[in-house]
Amino acid sequence: MAAETPDVDNIARALKQVANYGDKFINNDPTAREKLVASARDLVLAAETPMESFWWAIWAQPTRHVAARVAVDLKIFETAVANGGSPKSSEDFAAVTGASLSLVKRISRACVSMGMLAEQGANLYVPNNFTKCLATKEFSSGIIFCFDLSQPSFAKLPEYLRNTNFQDPEGFSDGPFQYATGNPSAFSWLTEHPTVFDAFHVYIHAIRTQRPSWTDMYPVQERLVEGLRADGDASALVDMGGGTGQTLQDFRKNYSGYGGRLVLQEIPEVVASAKEKGVDADGRIELHAHSFFDPQPIRGARAYFMRSILHDWPDEQCRKILAQVREAMEPGYSKLLINDIVVSEQKTAWQHVAFDLFMMVQTSAHERTETEWRELFGSCGLEIVGIYNKGEGNEGVIEVARSA
Repeated sequence: MAAETPDVDNIARALKQVANYGDKFINNDPTAREKLVASARDLVLAAETPMESFWWAIWAQPTRHVAARVAVDLKIFETAVANGGSPKSSEDFAAVTGASLSLVKRISRACVSMGMLAEQGANLYVPNNFTKCLATKEFSSGIIFCFDLSQPSFAKLPEYLRNTNFQDPEGFSDGPFQYATGNPSAFSWLTEHPTVFDAFHVYIHAIRTQRPSWTDMYPVQERLVEGLRADGDASALVDMGGGTGQTLQDFRKNYSGYGGRLVLQEIPEVVASAKEKGVDADGRIELHAHSFFDPQPIRGARAYFMRSILHDWPDEQCRKILAQVREAMEPGYSKLLINDIVVSEQKTAWQHVAFDLFMMVQTSAHERTETEWRELFGSCGLEIVGIYNKGEGNEGVIEVARSA
């Protein structure tokens, strides 16, 4: 098969876009950097031959994730940044864990080829900016969580879909994850693998710090603070399934003038972890053990907040969750705030596509378009009041009210 010659006109157009956004970035346009990165990716695709694209996407990319996962266990990234990032040899890396020198060399080479590590000479490595990121607990935890939880399901997904005659997974108890692992759910699997479960919580917090906060998008003063009733349940901001409380801690810090109750609802194991971290030490944040599938005990709250919860569940389970919230909401006062992805109907952000496939294999769930969100809420007696977004590929905030 002869290699196709890339289209020169396409390359020229892509180069102009890179130059355009590069110039804007240099001149301090705050919106230009993301567009520069996207246009640079377009340039690579335009300049590559189809076979080169195939090699990168089908051969190289899968090895990148597995090399990163092994490198975390070998402590390559954290060793690379130690001692001020001074040059390290394969022997230095191998000495940390007692791994075989030949294995360390192979994994180190893979990391260099994929930009996760830099070379200063033969068998001599130094960290780059990406290495420094991967060396932190937050991002090494992301590698552990994404690989250990999802890769078995991705490997078995084609076989699973063939066996279902290529039906979109919808059953929470018999999806790709159950087929690949034999475990009842990703959630139960995580509780059986505490190292990965801990990595999940660390990683989720890291994502929050690297992406716009919901309060950067949503007009808190106008929509929550104004009109707030000061006492009892009516004053509460309830974070449902809020992990170990990072969202409420951030809200408390940024909106110290919010006079209402701050309530974290989670399953008992996570509440215990939040307590160990001292989240409720001064009593400002309340910790409540609660499942969002059960009746909501806080009635008529100012707001019920869910971040990246509904994308974990197929529509059937989402309706059960939403029914409990709707029953507790006071019409005309209570708000349901959904901090989740709103997928574009066209030119979908690659981040949203990736999340969508991760949710498919983990929980038989999916990311939703605005139309799908409206249909889901409408089926539960709820309606969208507004949608707030900031930046490409991020989560948005959907304000939902109880229908009349």
